Order: sequence, then C-alpha cells, then structure tokens
Amino acid sequence: MSFELDNLEQPFLEDQNKNAEPHDTFHDLEGPDFIKLASLPVSEKYTVEFRGEEIVVDSANWRDSNLLKLQIIASYCNFILFGLAEQTLGTLIPELQAHYKINDLKTGYVFLASVSGYFSMALLTEVCHRRLGVRGVVIMGTTSMTLGYLVLSTRPPFFVFILCYVLSGLGFGSLDAGLNGWMGNLVDLNQLLGILHGCYGIGCMISPPLITHLVDRDVNPWSWNSYYLVLSCVAASCLLFFALVFRRETPAKYEFSVILKETRRQLEDKNASDDETTSESDSSSQAASLSQSLRSKLVWFFSIIMFVYVGAEVAFGAWMVTFLLRVKNLTYKMSSYMATTFWTGLTAGRICLGFVTAHYFSSELSANWVYIVVSLVGYGVFCMFAYTSAVGILFPVVFLTGLFVGPIFPTTIVAAIEILPVKYHASGVGFICAFGGGGGAAIPFLIGLVAQTSERGLKFYPFIIIILFKLLLVAWLLLCVKFRTHKRRSAL
Repeated sequence: MSFELDNLEQPFLEDQNKNAEPHDTFHDLEGPDFIKLASLPVSEKYTVEFRGEEIVVDSANWRDSNLLKLQIIASYCNFILFGLAEQTLGTLIPELQAHYKINDLKTGYVFLASVSGYFSMALLTEVCHRRLGVRGVVIMGTTSMTLGYLVLSTRPPFFVFILCYVLSGLGFGSLDAGLNGWMGNLVDLNQLLGILHGCYGIGCMISPPLITHLVDRDVNPWSWNSYYLVLSCVAASCLLFFALVFRRETPAKYEFSVILKETRRQLEDKNASDDETTSESDSSSQAASLSQSLRSKLVWFFSIIMFVYVGAEVAFGAWMVTFLLRVKNLTYKMSSYMATTFWTGLTAGRICLGFVTAHYFSSELSANWVYIVVSLVGYGVFCMFAYTSAVGILFPVVFLTGLFVGPIFPTTIVAAIEILPVKYHASGVGFICAFGGGGGAAIPFLIGLVAQTSERGLKFYPFIIIILFKLLLVAWLLLCVKFRTHKRRSAL
C-alpha cells in the first residue's frame, strides 16, 4: 500500500479525503491525511512521500517484520554493552586506585565525568533526532563509545581517562534516549522494554566475574586496561549492526512518526475524553524542544524519580565490591560474585516481571508501587545482615532485591510514555533518562565522598540506599494519587 503526501502546509487533523474511493494508492492533492493513516492498524506496512522523501513505514508488531526483529536484537546487544561498561568501572575500582594512586573521592570524579557526557545529550536529544533521525543518533552513540574505550585500553593519564568517560557518557545518553523513545512506538511495549533493560543487567552480571577471572588468573593474567579493548570491539560491532538495520530511520521519518503518533493519541483521547492523563496535552504535532519540555511539571517529576532510582541502583551495584572487601573482609572473588548475584536478580526481574506488569496490573503505576515497596524491604534485610558474620544469606537477599529493583526503570519509562503528551517523547523522555543518568553519577560520587571522610564512612552506604528508596516510594505514591484513574493505553 502506498500513500503520496504532497502539500504539508495543511493542518494534519483536517478530514481532507472524505470522498476518496478505496484504493491501494491515495493521491491527496490537498495535503496528507494523517487521520486516515492513524486509523490504520499499527501492523500495517506502507510507504508515503514526506518532505520529498519516500518513507517506509514498517509494522509496529515484531511478529510481522523481520527487519523490526533485527532492530530489536541490535538494541538488546547495545544494552548488554551498556551493562558490561557500567560494571567495568565498579569492578575495577581497586585496580584503578592502585594504578593511578587515587582515593575514593577522585574515583568519584570518573562517575561525574560519565554523567556530564550523558547529561549533555539531554540538551541535544531533540535537536539530534530532528537533524539526524534515529539512525544518526544510534550511530553517533556507538561511535563515541567505540573511540572512548579504545583510548582507555592504552592506559592513558588519569585526566585523559576522565575525558574518555565523558565521551562514553555521550554515547550512553544518545543511545539510551534514542532507543527508549523508538521502542516506545512498538506493540508489547512493557515486555520489549523489560527485556531491553534486562539486557543491561546481563552485561552487569557478566562483567564482575569475567574481569575477576581475567585479572586474577594464574596463567597470563590480563592487565585492567585490556578489558577496555574488548568493550571497544563490542561497541564497533554494535556500530556496524546499527548502521545496517536502522538505515531507513531518517530525520524525515522521525518527524513523520511524531505527527502520526500524535494523531493516534488524539483520536484515542477523543474516544475517552474523560481520561485525566491528557491534562497537559495540546494539539501541537511538532516535537517539543528541550526548553518546552522543561516547562512541563510532569517531565521534571519523572526526572526526579529517575534520578533517585538510577542513583540508588547504580550506587548499590558499583560500591558493593568495595563495601564487601573493606567492611565484610571478603575476598575479591567472593565480593564480585555477590555483585553478580545482584545483577542476575535485576536482569531476571526486568525480563520476567515486564510480562507480569503487562498481564497482572491495570497500569504501570500500580506495578511500580509494588516493586518499590518490595525493593525497599530487600534493602532493609540486606542492611540487617551486612554487619554480621553471615555471608551465605546475603546471596539470596541481594538476588531477590535485584529481582524487584530491576523492572522499576523500564516500567517508569513506559509510565512516562503513557502519561506524557507525544510531543515530549523525544526531548522529554530523553531528559528523563539523562537526569536519571545524573543520579547514576551523583549518588555513587556522594557515597565515595562519604567513604573518604573516615575509615568507617563506607559503612553508611546501605543506609543511604534505604533513604533514597523511601524518597522514591513517597514520590511514586504522589504520582499514583494524581493519576489514580489512569488506565493503560493501546499501542500507538
């Protein structure tokens, strides 16, 4: 089926083709009939002329499109890379401190460097999507990560080491915002995003034991920097994969998708005009700039929630090895296995509980409330046993805690996509992810600062995590009260 769209100056909500006869090709001389396009099933495949370019619109249902399956697999591979890279720093803290002769405070600067790059992408997400399209955004992100890890593999001076993590953060930010927003258009959103962020957990689960094995083995042990060469090779592979399967995701297609999705949202809201979640929506079909998104109280509220959550999650995983070494006096290998147990639980939670969210909860709001409460209980139990001689019981505790911590991130992203107007889905969701990344650097840095204050400073680390999750619970309860009548939308 093919639609030729010529004059784009006409309002897209006008019913301009009332008398058109059914046919595979629509010649619309007055302008695009987005209402007709939005009324098609999301599994429909067709081509349109838009901005002088032929746009290939594929099915939004992964069951009907081999290309979409490859794009999803490429996204999953990239999030595994995220996890590998994220836990590389946390696992290598003892090695890095020995090599560069730095303390906990200076180690925290690396986390800040990463988030400075990540947060910079929040300022550029909407511009990059408009000018580069999803294709350009993902290629730019993987290129940044490839170059950053390649330089890190050469054991650069500490100042250059920090700059490389800025470059890595730029890649993280562009890919995180781009892929979350792109996947938000697909059928089975909860399940797909759950698996996507579960792949991050897979990477986090792999890095600690793998690095420990390679660095501590008796025969030909690796130097810490050699692992960064592995990351660079993985990133380069992702770059080639993205360039191949996202080649049709152009700037024009991105703009077309925003207008089409906004039309679908408005048609849906017209049939459910009493839906309270449309309180901030308007008739604009253009993607909002960052400055416009930052005027939305909802964008800021979701950003603060994500800041607290990501900060607590990353800090708990990143400092666990060091905490167990210093406070529990465990071996390096045992400590890394404990961290792996947490990330294993997180991975299982993101992959499995996404299906639970979709089938057993009326909305993401109620699901996340349950996940946050159980996670808080898990952190409390960890705190109870962390200062005793018990070790074995900590393994199931951190696994179960990770199991319920895991789905909070993707479920929050889905809730934001469901509640926010479509025009905020690029710049707004991008800023939410980036602000969360800020927490992923600021909170670990705070714990490093506390650890540096005294020999007992790191003992406060579990209590900081508990306080953060209490704040998260209060914030989410406020959101649940505000949108208590919200029900899950159909695929857009």
